[in-house]
Amino acid sequence: MASRGAYADKLVDSLAGKFALEGRDRALLNELVKGTLKRRGTLDAVLALHLRQDLETLPPWIQQALRLGVYQLLFLDRMPPHAAVSETVTLARKYGHPGTAGLVNSVLRRVSETPREELWERLRTLPDAVSRAVALTSHPTWLWERWMQRFGEEEAFALADANNRTARLGLRANRLRLDRKELVLRLQRHGVEAEPGRWAEAHVSLRGEVDFSSLPVVERGDATVQDESETLVGHLVDPKPGERVLDLCAAPGGKTTHLAELMGDRGEIVAVEKNPARARVLERNLERLGLRSVTVLVADALTTTPPGVFDRVLVDAPCSGLGVLARRADARWRKSAAGVIEMAGVQRDLLEAGARAVRPGGTLVYSVCTFEPEETGEVVSWLGQRHPEFRRTPGNQWLPAEVLGESYELLCLPHRHATDGVFATRWTRAEERPDEG
Repeated sequence: MASRGAYADKLVDSLAGKFALEGRDRALLNELVKGTLKRRGTLDAVLALHLRQDLETLPPWIQQALRLGVYQLLFLDRMPPHAAVSETVTLARKYGHPGTAGLVNSVLRRVSETPREELWERLRTLPDAVSRAVALTSHPTWLWERWMQRFGEEEAFALADANNRTARLGLRANRLRLDRKELVLRLQRHGVEAEPGRWAEAHVSLRGEVDFSSLPVVERGDATVQDESETLVGHLVDPKPGERVLDLCAAPGGKTTHLAELMGDRGEIVAVEKNPARARVLERNLERLGLRSVTVLVADALTTTPPGVFDRVLVDAPCSGLGVLARRADARWRKSAAGVIEMAGVQRDLLEAGARAVRPGGTLVYSVCTFEPEETGEVVSWLGQRHPEFRRTPGNQWLPAEVLGESYELLCLPHRHATDGVFATRWTRAEERPDEG
């Protein structure tokens, strides 16, 4: 289970449905909503150069109107500047008063009269290094400082730039129905450009903006939406037909369904999900893909352990989600350093529950869509100290060297691999505890 509540996606879907938007109109709405949310740091820095007061002192509706207007002026080539100013002022009149509408008009006209390159140059020459980086990368101060310390300036800029790009879209072929070569052909017949993934044998990478909801290959269960980095987690688990497998944090089911496909839908998978609504989504995905080997258990994995032991246990734990910022426009502004620490505590508790369920000689895999040390290496070290009966298994037996970290765990980074940021590691439980010999 990844921490991926896509609030911006839900907002776009709601507005598109309300106003019956399709095609280019829906695409523009998607661009305006997500772009304005994602680039807030840059937009606020530009506004600070043109406002005589703190942006935060203005009514929330006017703050958002100003950001929306600046986004169009700074990032949208197909939007004429006069149209961007005029439409935004109309919004300000509707949701503000004549004074705030006049302020929006004045500020946006001054921004529109300044060449874009001059605006960017003013941001590049801000005197404070951190403020300058926040303005250029549109990442919050705490996160920029954290990545600067860990990666250095050049790589931190590369990572931030990757987060600001549109993430590539991917599909995983349902190997029980077709291979990826056939999937590529079917996509091409529907006018979708696709190519085989680089590392995962069932993965297909798509080009351009694609509405998955209307793709026949997804609707009829020939494929599942999944980033290639996430598909690699299933290969690290490497389940075999006939085995008993536990997925402790299962919904919406991307990894659960992949495990079932890898097993040829033969064996038993217990998929635990505590949220009933998310569990229903998982059940619908199982039905869409025609999978019968999965039993969905609506329960809290921290308090309810399925009976018996399992050959393999996957703990795809909730996390900070800092590896998927390119897909979640608003997420970077809702996260905090304290939240990273808080999630690490939850992850340890879930790993403890998962470890108890692994049979002697069985496999435990831990994965998260983040690469922060507190949620990756430190959690791994904690389990090793607490459970010496678990031995880390190098991932090079299942995964190519290009996606492995220094300790041979799965480590995908957005700026290095052009994927989501994902970490996963694998342990094998000893046949008996060291103190039982």
